[in-house]
Amino acid sequence: MQLEESRRIAQTGYIRLLVWLVLIAIPIGVLTVVYVWTIHKGEGVYHALSASLGIPQWLFTVLVGALGGLLVGIGLRLLGEGDEDGGGEGFARQITEGSVPYNGIVLLLITSLIGILSGASVGPEGPLSHAGAGLGAWLAAKRGYSKERTRLLSLGGVSAVFGAFLGSPMSAALMTLEFTRQLTVPIYANLIVTTIASLFGALVMFVITRAPAPGTTGYPIEGSFTVGSIFWAVILGLVGLAWAFLFKIIFGLARRFSQPLDRYPLIKPMVGGLTFGLIGAWMPLTLFSGQYELGTLLRQGEQLGVWMLLLLAVFKLVTMSVSLATGFPGGYVFPVFFSAGALGSAIHLLFPIIPMPVAVVGTLAGVGGGVMRMPFAIILLLAVVSAPTLLPVSIIAALTSFMTATFLDAGNAQRAMEESQLDIQEVYFEEDEEGKDAAGR
Repeated sequence: MQLEESRRIAQTGYIRLLVWLVLIAIPIGVLTVVYVWTIHKGEGVYHALSASLGIPQWLFTVLVGALGGLLVGIGLRLLGEGDEDGGGEGFARQITEGSVPYNGIVLLLITSLIGILSGASVGPEGPLSHAGAGLGAWLAAKRGYSKERTRLLSLGGVSAVFGAFLGSPMSAALMTLEFTRQLTVPIYANLIVTTIASLFGALVMFVITRAPAPGTTGYPIEGSFTVGSIFWAVILGLVGLAWAFLFKIIFGLARRFSQPLDRYPLIKPMVGGLTFGLIGAWMPLTLFSGQYELGTLLRQGEQLGVWMLLLLAVFKLVTMSVSLATGFPGGYVFPVFFSAGALGSAIHLLFPIIPMPVAVVGTLAGVGGGVMRMPFAIILLLAVVSAPTLLPVSIIAALTSFMTATFLDAGNAQRAMEESQLDIQEVYFEEDEEGKDAAGR
């Protein structure tokens, strides 16, 4: 640790900031647990209504997607009308600048919840991270903190979300730094903040649910490591690179086809809802974030068959891209994990010489490093849900895909989410008079 950073950490003000961080991490953790619980119960209500209303399942799926899209458009319009400091900056830049807006957090969470429960392929970590960072910025404003301390409290708010979300403090701490692009100097000052916040977020999750760390898949991945696993890990890392290029193409097309709808902000998410609703009527497992569906997929992969697994892997990227491109607020972590899990299962069935645990862990790590660009968080997270003997597989695959995807400028889900957020700000928050007239206002 450098002398300058040691002095920074030893300052009385930094210690006081950590105390305030703990105080805000606890309610943020509670908010996250309640929000995720609501999504879980809401998906159950969705399936119950689909079975009990007496209308065809495919029609229910399409109608709910379209209605959800309309409500999301209304919610975003209301957010835009109440926005006073949206600023046109991406989330990572807002964290760095200590300028995360905190007005409209409740409406943002409600809007994103409606979108997720209508079947959109986005994860709750996106809006929850904004809420956590915004609450940290709000506390910093109340305390009259500097830009640097505001940045740290916002960063801690995000980490409290990930801690409660994942239940694995160190994985959440590193995921926060990679998710917000804050894996920079001062590394120790940043890492201490994110570790403490994620620890208390995870403790809140444990106290409320009485469950151990849920990890990612809800399905333990057991397996052993052999020398041959090194070769497969490199190959699966390159598969992650290929998947990053595929995502770049799919998201680019989704964004291009959705941009003409910018003049019709209420129609745009409706079209997105109709699209993922039609795909979901054909393949129901592509609906929702994929957080709970991934465990089902890993358990039933052999029954689904190779071609259905490959279709699920591809169309999960399609539904996620459509959801983000048409304005549904949300994240990308669990949709990408679901796609990777389906792809890994298919690879094992296509090439039985690759053991199932190696194929799944290697593909999860490869896609996580290449598409999500969060190699270290993925490595730690997979260490929680898979056997320790598989750790070399995740390290090799994640770093192989991350380094090659970065060098070759392949698809980047972080960048895609940020571009989608900027599109939302442009369409809903910064409309000119002509745009407002076109929307019927």
